[in-house]
Amino acid sequence: MDFGRTIRELRRARGWSVYELADRIGKTAGYISKIEARGEIPSPEMIVTLATALHTDPEELVKLAKRAKTEQAASTIERKYDEALILYRKGKKKRS
Repeated sequence: MDFGRTIRELRRARGWSVYELADRIGKTAGYISKIEARGEIPSPEMIVTLATALHTDPEELVKLAKRAKTEQAASTIERKYDEALILYRKGKKKRS
């Protein structure tokens, strides 16, 4: 399960709106939306703050965030390599 979806499910399980969670952690609803909908991974300190507010294990959220961040980085690297190969192949065809 991804980090944002987990935060959303924990928030909803408590019956809180995005605004209520944001208020509890001193952030905006837009900040929560970035996490839940766009997959933004907050700082480790904010992950602990979220875990505390949501009454869940901070270690589990940190592990989940770490996994998500690793997957995002791997995806970015793959995309960059694919782009480089496409450019290389285009240049090779022009020379032929």
